Amino acid sequence: MKKSTLFALLLLSAPTFAQSSGSEIEEVSVKRELASYQVIVSPNPSVDDVYINAPEGSICQIVSASGTYVGTWEVRENGIDLNDLGMGSYIAVITMKGQSIRRRFVIL
Repeated sequence: MKKSTLFALLLLSAPTFAQSSGSEIEEVSVKRELASYQVIVSPNPSVDDVYINAPEGSICQIVSASGTYVGTWEVRENGIDLNDLGMGSYIAVITMKGQSIRRRFVIL
């Protein structure tokens, strides 16, 4: 019973392919969760410049460790450059398609 349930779950989570008239694939659809992306804050800790690499189009909100709102940025192709932040501990909240992921970083 467990083997058939596992097999059914694997079939349900597999990528889907559109029908094609020939041997070519017209469309591939794969759902990717935000958590599966490598959201990188570097360098961490930092002396001055901090760079956040997240999926393009996601929204990044920065909050200080004390809870003070710092700002909101839309992630572009090259990520976000936060070289204007002062010394302290921060939390980056990256949101995309209703999913959020948090990353802590420190500026010395």
